[in-house]
Amino acid sequence: MANVWQQFQSLLETESTQIATVITTDGQRSTVELLSGDTVRVTGTGAPGSRVYIKGMQITEQAPNLPSYNMILF
Repeated sequence: MANVWQQFQSLLETESTQIATVITTDGQRSTVELLSGDTVRVTGTGAPGSRVYIKGMQITEQAPNLPSYNMILF
């Protein structure tokens, strides 16, 4: 009998999707700023200032440019 836990894990995605803002682009790669404030260089392009979805260090698609808030709970 197959291991049920391994079957379940195979259904889950291993990489998370993040939202980032494009800072600069050179036509093939872009520098983006994550919501955490970190900047990373990823594959893909977008207009500077636009929001994009990042998965596996690659831009997958445009994200809606909605306001975001960081809530600090005490």
